[in-house]
Amino acid sequence: MAAISGANLKTILDSVAKQKQILDAAVGDTTTNDTILYGMQQNADRIGGYSEDIKKALFKIAVVIKDSMEAFKLNLDHALLRAIDSHIREEEGKGLSDYWEAENYPTYRIAPEVAQIARAIGLYLKASICFPPVIVMGTFAVTGAGAGTFTDGNSIDGNLYGPADCELEITAKGGASVTLTATITGTDENGAEVTGTASFSSADVGDKVDVSPDQSGKKFQDITDITISGGVDGDAFKIQSKVDRTVTL
Repeated sequence: MAAISGANLKTILDSVAKQKQILDAAVGDTTTNDTILYGMQQNADRIGGYSEDIKKALFKIAVVIKDSMEAFKLNLDHALLRAIDSHIREEEGKGLSDYWEAENYPTYRIAPEVAQIARAIGLYLKASICFPPVIVMGTFAVTGAGAGTFTDGNSIDGNLYGPADCELEITAKGGASVTLTATITGTDENGAEVTGTASFSSADVGDKVDVSPDQSGKKFQDITDITISGGVDGDAFKIQSKVDRTVTL
């Protein structure tokens, strides 16, 4: 029996990642509309002070559903990932992580949802072969031309994911369109400094611009500072990681 091809392995694991995205979105949380937990919170609010017993029952149901969905996701994908890992070990003498690295990396990295499942079930995957989800790594509020406040965001978990390309997303516009150039400083997976720039002028809230690294091929594991030139008071933006690709079923 031949080992799963690198291309087929990518398709299978991308499907696993998409399945997890769908399940996560369906369960949601108490503040996200059109999700299971949101609906339960709405019913709890509607009941109000009428019956503490009903409120307690709804809370218990919400906890059970959330825990059950987490268990379902892990059990569903636990068996598949373990079986794939065992199959590859039998056919190739190496585990899933090493096989992916040999067959698909660096052209393709493993989706973050698969990396999360692997960590939860104790299946080893090298962080370098996994790309992160969208993570807000820093924000900047402009107070005047060339001035403003940088607020540090989250770094990419280097135990789980490798570094990422980044993008600037506009979160507020202060008025007249004035060109703004952001200089982003951060570090790569080895802690070495990485810098890059992104510019915008005639753009709307929600528009995104890629951060161009000054060092060819470099990606960001963390953002440590942002400075700007140009811009107007009231402009604001965030710097976030980009996913390598959109996964499908």
